[in-house]
Amino acid sequence: MLKTLTFHPSRIGCPSIPGTMKGIVISIPGVKDVEVRYEERSIDVTFDETKTSPEEITKKIGEEMGLAMEVTKHGSKKEGNVAHTCPM
Repeated sequence: MLKTLTFHPSRIGCPSIPGTMKGIVISIPGVKDVEVRYEERSIDVTFDETKTSPEEITKKIGEEMGLAMEVTKHGSKKEGNVAHTCPM
């Protein structure tokens, strides 16, 4: 069964982060679609619940990019506590 959730990374300020993050997430088995919404500082991920989980997606992003993530229902907006600048 496909499910879409919105992930809110701890930072997404660098112009290169969205493309890198999309590549990492789309490579996870079971992920069908990834939409990075730079202005909202969020990522919509559609995935097959029988092949991966929100925890696995969060873990993979954390391992590859060192980002903390918050997960909310699809389309939710997060206010505050999101870095808007490049950490590099």
